[in-house]
Amino acid sequence: MKELIILVPKYLFFEDTIEFINSFKDLRNSKKYIFDFKNLIRIDSISLLLLSSEIHLFKKANSESEFIAKNFTHCTYPAHMGFFQSFGLNHGKFPGEAKNNNRYIPIRIYKTNDIKQVARDMFVNPGEILEDFAAEISNVLTQGKDENLFEILKYCVREILRNIVEHSESDKFGFCAQYLPSLNKVSFAVLDRGIGIRKSISNNPKLNISTDLEAIQQSLLPGVSGKVYAGQKRKPKGEWANSGYGLFMTSNICLNGGSFFIASGNNGIFKSEKEDKIINIKIDGTALNLTINLNQKNDLNEVLKNLRDNVSSKVNITASKSSMNKHTRSLHNKEIN
Repeated sequence: MKELIILVPKYLFFEDTIEFINSFKDLRNSKKYIFDFKNLIRIDSISLLLLSSEIHLFKKANSESEFIAKNFTHCTYPAHMGFFQSFGLNHGKFPGEAKNNNRYIPIRIYKTNDIKQVARDMFVNPGEILEDFAAEISNVLTQGKDENLFEILKYCVREILRNIVEHSESDKFGFCAQYLPSLNKVSFAVLDRGIGIRKSISNNPKLNISTDLEAIQQSLLPGVSGKVYAGQKRKPKGEWANSGYGLFMTSNICLNGGSFFIASGNNGIFKSEKEDKIINIKIDGTALNLTINLNQKNDLNEVLKNLRDNVSSKVNITASKSSMNKHTRSLHNKEIN
């Protein structure tokens, strides 16, 4: 076939985007692919990040074919966020070019080795560098209105970024974020093209995992890690040594009025207060999207306490009770009013 027109949907919100990605990844070979954006009106943060990356990979996989994008000049928001430049179209801002404002953080792309090098130069753990990233993101998304919520969101973002730098073996990662005033929610999306969750936690000899879905499910349990596990002769030490609790804590925090999505390999899982479901999507690496409902902030402190108590009551976990309490104590040192 000489050419195929790929019509981009009117709304790109999460599952709509995933369905769209699945559709064009299975297209037959063509000499020319035309992505037509004439209908696009709205797009969310996970779609900005995931779709731009998937279009980039699609182009790379079909490098002998011609690639054209058209009817995109009305898409000012994704252009400003770095969406088009992310997949190689010379339109709008480059990732990292646009500045944050009080409602969004445009697409940012960082090299993991650069972060590790900065940490070495400063004689600190990479987690401290990521703490600064998380603080900046949290400050934008919480609008600087609530200190306790700021600390909670900073914790969630930091742990997600730590997982990438410490476990993904990806050379780079991207993220973007939005404050959604009509819903009073914040959304944070992150994507890496590393080894994926299954391969990452397969280093743990205590786990017997045969599918990507099992790996994702295990990764959301407390104390599951590919680097720290029971019976390990040499465990990491220090403030940043605790591993295996970030996704568990973060996914459960999001369930209090928000949602949590994670995908790696051949599957994804979506979790909210109302439902848990398996998402059909193939991802090289790992994609995450967390949404936190700011209206529910009065209950978050109790959620964290319950999670801490739940983890502490487990018998077969890979970190001691004192370590877990230390890991979460900073999130409980103040009451949320």
